[in-house]
Amino acid sequence: MTPDGTPISSVELANAVEDFERLASLVEETGGRVDITAGGELVGVLLPAADLAELEHRARQGHGAPWPVPDEAPERVPGPEQHGPYTRYLHADGLRMTLTRGRVIVAEVRSARELAWLEEKAGRGRGCMDPKQSAAFAEFLASQSHSAPPNDPSQELDPHLEETEVRQVYDAWLRIKRWMRTHAPVSYMSLNPGASQEEISSAERALGVEIPADLKALWSLHNGVRSGHGEAFLISNARLMSIAQSVELHRHWGNNYDFPDDPDDPDGLWDHGWIPVCTLGEHSWANGLFLDAGTGELSSWDEHANHQVEYESLTSYLEEMADALEVPGLCTSARPGLQRGALVWGVPDYPDPAHPWVEFTG
Repeated sequence: MTPDGTPISSVELANAVEDFERLASLVEETGGRVDITAGGELVGVLLPAADLAELEHRARQGHGAPWPVPDEAPERVPGPEQHGPYTRYLHADGLRMTLTRGRVIVAEVRSARELAWLEEKAGRGRGCMDPKQSAAFAEFLASQSHSAPPNDPSQELDPHLEETEVRQVYDAWLRIKRWMRTHAPVSYMSLNPGASQEEISSAERALGVEIPADLKALWSLHNGVRSGHGEAFLISNARLMSIAQSVELHRHWGNNYDFPDDPDDPDGLWDHGWIPVCTLGEHSWANGLFLDAGTGELSSWDEHANHQVEYESLTSYLEEMADALEVPGLCTSARPGLQRGALVWGVPDYPDPAHPWVEFTG
């Protein structure tokens, strides 16, 4: 499907059976889905095998059990059929189908009803996470729901505010990861597993400030990235820092520019509440973005300690990135592109003729 949820193609059931070679190739090349109709009514969907595996995994997390296997059809199931380079296997229920190429599963056919059930149940799961990441995120959510209320009743926040912030970060990040998994696998593979609640709590002690919920959520999903090509994939080619790197850089700027003794000192060059989130570029700490724990704003810094607000929040930064990837024509600055399987924003300053940057147009 395209980002707005529409299928890449639609075909009548009778024609689908005769044309599985073209349809399977379309699904494999685009990563999209094909609607299968009967008399104009949606009856099934041909989708990438990886998408179905993810849906079933997430549905299992959200519901506790997968979709029940349908009863076997009364007739004998026919043998495999060749459709060009693809082999089609009809399941015992007479409805499900599996398409393989070179003994690798590339696509599946599921009924519209089954797929709707899976998608509804999967919405309660974690999505796009391995078991360790899912467990860390679940631990984080549990800790948030049991956090102590403020001592000052006048400062009490909406009890659903942090939960909303967490969900917004999760939703935006899920959109980004899905895009990278399909289009920029090198950047996708650079992501580290999520941090544990203890690692996040330890960072709060080291920083001396409470980490905002949106950054906690992001770190619980991924504790930075691995070094290498493709790691600086955030907007402006920024690199997500790990917790340890953020604490180290926070200490570095505090030592070099002195934390102000007076929190209200307008001449303070670096503040305790400024938490480094990402650096601009793969190997330099001279420029980057930090999250103001007091205001929630995401600001830039440079090697001269200049700083200015860039985004109203970390969430808005991630949502803008997700929007730009899904609808690149809306970009007003550097557009997303691909180079050697990695996401790169704008034409590189030092082009590589052997591996040219290709703008992503959707």
